[in-house]
Amino acid sequence: MKSSGGTLPKPTVPKLTGGPVPASSRRLARQRRPRWIVAGMVLLVFAMVANVYLFRSAGERMPVVRLARDVPVGQELVQADLDVVRVATDSAVATIPQRQLPEVIGQRAAVGLRKGTLLAASQLTAQQSPQRGQALVTVPLKAGAVPPGLAPGWLVRVVFTPGEQGADAGSVQSHPGTGVLRDVTGVIEQVESPDTEGAVTVSLLVADSDSSTVARQAAAGSVVLVVTERRG
Repeated sequence: MKSSGGTLPKPTVPKLTGGPVPASSRRLARQRRPRWIVAGMVLLVFAMVANVYLFRSAGERMPVVRLARDVPVGQELVQADLDVVRVATDSAVATIPQRQLPEVIGQRAAVGLRKGTLLAASQLTAQQSPQRGQALVTVPLKAGAVPPGLAPGWLVRVVFTPGEQGADAGSVQSHPGTGVLRDVTGVIEQVESPDTEGAVTVSLLVADSDSSTVARQAAAGSVVLVVTERRG
C-alpha cells in the first residue's frame, strides 16, 4: 500500500536484547585465558615436585632399634625391651640399624635407658654390673631428700651428714683435721617407686672400698645424694 505521501514506510528491524559484544571485552577474555592456563601448569608442576620429594623422603628412612620400655643400668636387654622404628638416614642422632638387633639382645645397659629413645651403641656394655672393684649399695632416702627426677645412670656425690657417722669411719677417709668423712662418688643403678610416705630406695654403684661405710651411714639415715651429672 502507498502512504498518503506516495512513499512506502521503512521496515522496522527488531534489536537484539544483548547487543553486540564490544571488541575490548573479547580482547580481555583472550588475555585472561593464557594466564589461567599458566597458573594451572605451575600448580601441577608444584604438586608433582612435592610428591617426588615425599616419596624420596620416605624411601630414605631406615629401620632402627628403639626402647620399648625403661631398662635400668646394668640390666641385660631382652627382645621385649626393644622395638623398631623408621627414621631419616641423615639424622644426627646415633642409632643402631634393625639388622644389628640380634647383636643387641644379651648386652647390658651402660646407663639407664628410657622408653621411646633410640638406642645407641655407646649406651651398651657387655660387662655385668657391678664390675670388678665396684659394689651395689641400697640407700633409703626420705621424701625430702630425693633429688627431683632422680633416674638410673645419673652421677651423684654421696655426702655424709652429721649424726652417727663418727661411729664408723670404715675405709672412707676423713678430711684432714676435721674428722668429717669425705664425699664418695657413685652412679644410680635403680630407683624404686616411692612408698606411702614418699620415701624412695635407691640402688647405688660405688667403689668397693667405700661400700661398707656408705651402707652403714645409709642405714643410719646420714646420707644425702647430690647430683653431679644427669645421664641416661
